[in-house]
Amino acid sequence: MSSSKPVQLNIRLPNEAASDLDILAGEEHASRVDVARQILQDGIDRKKKALALRLYHEGRASKSRAAKIAGVSLWEMMDLIDGAAIPSGYTLQQAVEDVRDLVARLRTLGKSA
Repeated sequence: MSSSKPVQLNIRLPNEAASDLDILAGEEHASRVDVARQILQDGIDRKKKALALRLYHEGRASKSRAAKIAGVSLWEMMDLIDGAAIPSGYTLQQAVEDVRDLVARLRTLGKSA
């Protein structure tokens, strides 16, 4: 999660969902809020990865851009792409973009050292 100040979000849930949260919280010896927060974060993470995979598959994102969208490393993104059995349509333009991103990251690391 981010280190910035948390934002309060109020949502309404069906009674069944609230009951399910209570059951999960009891089994995990956690609060309903903590369980709901973790479920929401897990869902966000999955949605980001699914979006990144879809954009990559559609040719609208390179592997490095998809990794940024998904919030994972380039290597993890490559594993996700392989796991999703998306054929590689890696273009020269995408390779150039990936190299530029890598060089920019290396420069950033060099400046912070």
